[in-house]
Amino acid sequence: MISSALRLPAFLAAATLLVTSASAKVTEKFSQTHPLGATGTVALTNMNGDVEIVGWDKAEVSIEAEKSARTDEELKRIEIVVEATADHVSIKTKHQRTEGGSWWHRNDNVSGAVHYVVHVPAKLLRVKIDAMNSNISTDKVSAAMKLETMNGRIRANGLTGDAEFDTMNGRISASFDRLGAGQKVNVDTMNGQCEIFVPADASARVNASSMNGHVSSELPITVEKSSRRSLHGALGKGEASLSMDSMNGSLSIRART
Repeated sequence: MISSALRLPAFLAAATLLVTSASAKVTEKFSQTHPLGATGTVALTNMNGDVEIVGWDKAEVSIEAEKSARTDEELKRIEIVVEATADHVSIKTKHQRTEGGSWWHRNDNVSGAVHYVVHVPAKLLRVKIDAMNSNISTDKVSAAMKLETMNGRIRANGLTGDAEFDTMNGRISASFDRLGAGQKVNVDTMNGQCEIFVPADASARVNASSMNGHVSSELPITVEKSSRRSLHGALGKGEASLSMDSMNGSLSIRART
C-alpha cells in the first residue's frame, strides 16, 4: 500500500492528510487536549464514524480523531468543532451540504466520516453521546451515561452510575461494576438485542419487556409478573431502577464475570 502526504494550508499545519491509492480514501488527523476535572461533563455529536470513550487518571480530555472521505473536496466539508470551558467539553461533527454553504450536524446527503477516540477523566460526572451510523463504546468511565445511536451498536464497560442507552438497528451490551441504591438505568432498542451484565450483589427493581423477543435473567429475581416477553420484579433488595424495552430484540440480564 502506497501513501503520499499532501500539503495543507498553514492553519491546518498540525493535521496530517494522507491519500491511500488502494482504497481511494483521503484522511486527516485531528488532535486537541483540554483540562477537565472530575465534576465536568463531555458531550459529543457525530454522524458516520465510530466513537470510543476511554477513562484515564488525568484531569483532562484528549480528543484524537480521523476524518475520512473519498476526495479532498468532500474532506473539506467535514468540520470538527470543539468548545471547552472549565467544566464542560463539547465536540461536534459538522457536515456541509454539497449543494450549498450551510453547515448541518445531520444531513442525509453527507459523505465522509469521523472516527473518534476520546480519553476522559475516569470519574467524570457525565458523558453524553448522540450519533448516527456510528458504533459507540465506553471503557473505564464511571460517569453517568447517555448514549444514543442510529444504525450502530453500544458497548459500555465498568459502569457505576446512571445510564441511558438508546439504539435503532443496533445491539446494546453494558457491564456494570455496581448496580444499587440511587441508580437509574434505562435501555431502549429497536431492531437490536440487549445484554446487561451485573454483579452478584446487584440490587434493582426490574421492568423489562420486548414486543418481538424473549426476556431472561441469569440472576435470581423475585418475580411479580412475567411471561416470555416481559419480566417485572426485583434483583436483591430492589434499590436501583432497571428499565429495559425492545422492539424486535431479546433482552437479557446476565451475571458479570
